[in-house]
Amino acid sequence: MKKLIVSLFIATFVFVLNAQEKGKIRVGLDAGFGIPKLGVGFDGDIDIRYNILDNLNVGVKFGGAAMVKDIIISSPENSSYTACGLTSSLITGDYYFNKPDKSFAPFLGGGFGTYFIANLRATSSTLSSAIPSGISVENKFGGLLRGGFEAGHFRMALEYYIIPRSGLVDLSNSIIGTTSNSYLNLTIGFYLGGGKWKK
Repeated sequence: MKKLIVSLFIATFVFVLNAQEKGKIRVGLDAGFGIPKLGVGFDGDIDIRYNILDNLNVGVKFGGAAMVKDIIISSPENSSYTACGLTSSLITGDYYFNKPDKSFAPFLGGGFGTYFIANLRATSSTLSSAIPSGISVENKFGGLLRGGFEAGHFRMALEYYIIPRSGLVDLSNSIIGTTSNSYLNLTIGFYLGGGKWKK
């Protein structure tokens, strides 16, 4: 009996979540694997959208990321890297190339908005002997390009965040230069709501 109830719940869940319909609201949750220059990172976001057409939606996306980039390792005792933290608030839109009544839907989209970014440069020697006295945070206007697919309630996308360069500080919070902030991101996630495909 338990297996039957669980199976019915899962089937209902997938049926409700497998599409979108004009006039409906949907909420997505995504987690990503970031690929900055010479580094790696992780991020997550919540994406709230309104379906203005059966295959077109617009909305807002709030996200955050933590990355380590510009990693240089000359030896175990001589290495350096930049720690980066950022949050974003973006206006987004996606267009879907779905077939009638199919839950698999490729899409292309993008967005623009503001990013709050902090970049801290450290070395293996200074990291063991100093504590950050403060971190400067900059506000930058940037964009987002993305493409991927949705299948049922599952969503996968490749994103490129277009973010201008910003200041780079050391552990004493002194500006030592600038650094690039744009990065590639692979995300997976799911969404709730949205209605049914009616293309």
